[in-house]
Amino acid sequence: MLIVYLSTTGNIRKFVKDAKIEKSIELSYFNPLTEVNEDYVLIIPSIDDEITDVISEFIDYKNNLTYLQAVVGSGNTTFGEDGYCYNAVQISLKYSKPLIHKFEHSGTDIDIRIFKEEVQKIEVARATKEG
Repeated sequence: MLIVYLSTTGNIRKFVKDAKIEKSIELSYFNPLTEVNEDYVLIIPSIDDEITDVISEFIDYKNNLTYLQAVVGSGNTTFGEDGYCYNAVQISLKYSKPLIHKFEHSGTDIDIRIFKEEVQKIEVARATKEG
């Protein structure tokens, strides 16, 4: 499955690289208007309130919402429970899409395993639905 991500500090880029994702698109913070025409999982950081606006621009662009399957958040637990992966939580709620995982900074091997398992579940459910 396609992974679309925004990496403002490099943490999510490292996570995607470490997870050996075959198909991915990195969004630009300054111009997120990229069209996606296949199912994807979105990974976003929690840096500031602007992230929610930037990511919303991407999701609202053309038919991108149609293909959004789930959201994953990268954050920092020092921001407390309410601040941890705040932007991912907001996007998940705004677009009624599942938040399938949260990880700190660039994640751990366990985060990568959980992430891949969750994406696999989406792919299996999608294949079952189509089949």
